[in-house]
Amino acid sequence: MDYVQSALLPLSGGVDAAVVDIIERFEAQAAATPDAVAVVAGPVHVSYRELEERANRLAHALRAKGIESRSVVATCFDRTPAAFVAMLAVLKTGAAFLPMDPTHPAERHEAMCDIASARLVLSEPLPEHDEFPATPPARELDERNVRCVLFTSGSTGEPKGIALRGEAIAKVADWAVARGTGPEVWLQFTSLGFDVSLQEIFGALLSGGSLVLVTEEHRRDPVALLRLVAEQGVQRLYLSPAFLRQLAAAAVAHPELTESLTLNEVVSAGEQLRLNADIRRFFAVTGAVLENQCGPSETHQATACTMVGDPVKWPETPPLGRPLPGVSAYLLDTSLQPVATGERGELYLGGKGVAQGYVGRPVLTAQRFLPDPFSPEPGARMYRTGDLTRVISTGEIEFLGRADNQVKVRGHRVEPSEVDAVLGAHPDVRETVTVPRRSTDDAWSLAAYLVAVPGRKVPHAAELRAFVRTRLPEYMVPSSFVPLDALPLNTNGKVDRSALPAPGAEHRNLTTPYVAPGNPQQKLIRDIWAEALGVDAVGVEDDFLELGGNSLQAMRIASRVSQAFDVDVTVRVLFDSPTVGRLARAVEELVIGELSR
Repeated sequence: MDYVQSALLPLSGGVDAAVVDIIERFEAQAAATPDAVAVVAGPVHVSYRELEERANRLAHALRAKGIESRSVVATCFDRTPAAFVAMLAVLKTGAAFLPMDPTHPAERHEAMCDIASARLVLSEPLPEHDEFPATPPARELDERNVRCVLFTSGSTGEPKGIALRGEAIAKVADWAVARGTGPEVWLQFTSLGFDVSLQEIFGALLSGGSLVLVTEEHRRDPVALLRLVAEQGVQRLYLSPAFLRQLAAAAVAHPELTESLTLNEVVSAGEQLRLNADIRRFFAVTGAVLENQCGPSETHQATACTMVGDPVKWPETPPLGRPLPGVSAYLLDTSLQPVATGERGELYLGGKGVAQGYVGRPVLTAQRFLPDPFSPEPGARMYRTGDLTRVISTGEIEFLGRADNQVKVRGHRVEPSEVDAVLGAHPDVRETVTVPRRSTDDAWSLAAYLVAVPGRKVPHAAELRAFVRTRLPEYMVPSSFVPLDALPLNTNGKVDRSALPAPGAEHRNLTTPYVAPGNPQQKLIRDIWAEALGVDAVGVEDDFLELGGNSLQAMRIASRVSQAFDVDVTVRVLFDSPTVGRLARAVEELVIGELSR
């Protein structure tokens, strides 16, 4: 993809000095410490000078292609130094950047570019552009101040683009740098299409620190991730609660790696944080600070709760905390009036960081971004989060639930109706409803309930899963597909979600017949799979992916099987042996190998 039909975002704002300030701070850092390491990608180390000069050359090249302050440029990279060259270059031109995850389907990429009217897509391999100057291009301030477009799940069946202002990016950068103690080593773990990545990137690069990039193998194997954090001397990292649980479990199982950690702070956000024994032990051993953060992409980071002291005394469910500097948090009733301390209210966020709105969605923007009646600033707006909260006795905000069906899956926001829209496009499906299901370890997954077109049958789970994967990211693919003769309705004629059956043995809908475990080893591994996948009936020959397994569940299974058999079972071993029977044979070979040493 090269050029897409160009059109300006229907948004406006004041002169954007915020991003210019960020770029100038990075340039000043590159001038002050040109030989310091800015990005670490395996054996590759990129200095501040190299990052600055490559970004400048690319910025000049983009200008030569007609990219200017009213443009949107999409970037689609794995975690490589080129991704950050591209991001900085786009910001230097004054354009808005649209980060896309290369693991997402091409159809979704095309939809995002079309919605945002992206003029150009940058991806690997990124040319060096040596024919252009290595000095910064001239600044172009413009009255439009949209500088980043992030996409999230949409309730209408297509993703929605959030137009972030330069001020929002500056707020993220200032907050990240202020929490540090100078140049530090940050882990770049989150997806580049996720707003928290801005905190990782600018927290490192504006403080003179280093940004350590992870691979997909690190994201799927908590032991490999723990080893990387130890070897690279990572001091600050962000993890969703689900990944934090896995890293903590790996740390408990590998104390030799934990002892060499140099962590100062771990930030957790993306979904509700619940502490378990492994997490408490992890922080007791490392002495790191745990910060629970909250904030939708429409406002980015908005509240924080910093947890210090004895982890044993930390609450099981930490509160969302207090608003960050420059952020206003209101708990309002249905009449938009403040509720008293201790009473339930919906959370509205105002102040710095509130996005410009949804790209090309004026009605939805008006519904979610409301005039802020509590702000003294003319034209100020507040964002309606949909989070139900209350203020507790400490003055902190506590999360109580959602006012709608939205759910967080592996830290990503999911509107189940978007999944329904995709499944409903299958020619054999007449009706469908997707609902979130919580597993035994507090992780959320999706279950889809389907009614076939008259005269046809609901396709097998493998076919439906493949159909969805061509249109939606992996985290939005349901873990189970339940065929029904009809969806249960309540007296108002709406789907009665409480009457939907739990996915179980009677809803296997798999391509393989059920085969029971044939020995104690298979039975133990089968039980581990069943618990991690939230599936009652797991056969010896059932495929892990066909059962709805994902990378996070693979991490849990690998960790638990390793502990059960006292061998190192990696996620790679699981994916290479994706059935209970094959995994049992692989474990047996590992055990024999250990005994023969």
